[in-house]
Amino acid sequence: MIPTKVYKPEITNCPLCGAKLKYRYTVSDKKIQFSHGEITRIKNLGYSCSNMDCTHPEYIYVSHTARKMCFKGYTYSSKILLEIIHYKQLHKSRDAIADMLASVGVEISDRNVDIIYEKLNPFFTMDYKKNIEVNYEMMERECDGIFLSIDSIHLDDGYRFFSIRNFFTSDTIGCHIVKNGDYSILDDYLRKDLNIKMIITIRPIFDTFDEIKKRAPENTIFKAFEKI
Repeated sequence: MIPTKVYKPEITNCPLCGAKLKYRYTVSDKKIQFSHGEITRIKNLGYSCSNMDCTHPEYIYVSHTARKMCFKGYTYSSKILLEIIHYKQLHKSRDAIADMLASVGVEISDRNVDIIYEKLNPFFTMDYKKNIEVNYEMMERECDGIFLSIDSIHLDDGYRFFSIRNFFTSDTIGCHIVKNGDYSILDDYLRKDLNIKMIITIRPIFDTFDEIKKRAPENTIFKAFEKI
């Protein structure tokens, strides 16, 4: 039997008015294959503000932990997809990548390796500075502050992935693969003069959390991803 994990939003109260969140519906329910071949069903539950007088009672809040596990529209885990992107960027052949994944129990065709790369690589070449401008302005205008979700996933060969998302819409603002220990890309997203109110991110036991906190404004509230 395939195990199931159910995830709720990392927050229990509306970030806009403080009222309790209320369950609305299941946002996603799918089987995901992880990087060692195991398959788990992941359910992501959507909640919204229980206060109908809230400025945005229609906003649906989800688990960013669950969102971190897999890109929308795929049943391979984020780490599998990122390894494909990373190794294609290093000019490894699609056959070599498919063989590497097969060696850890992940079956994928060489053609599918190319398809995944073609679909996801634009996230890494997007104009993220323009996305910062548009998303931050929208959140400032509609939510009186900036709310972010920041993913960090360790990849092989001493590299790390960062994804920065709009907390409310889950839209990707920027995706980056950098060498371990290089956190400079975060400086474009986290400045002391920005009105960043909340960041959903990794747990405080990791060094990357310290780097994010060091760069963010002093009064930023942090909420951690659940343990996966």
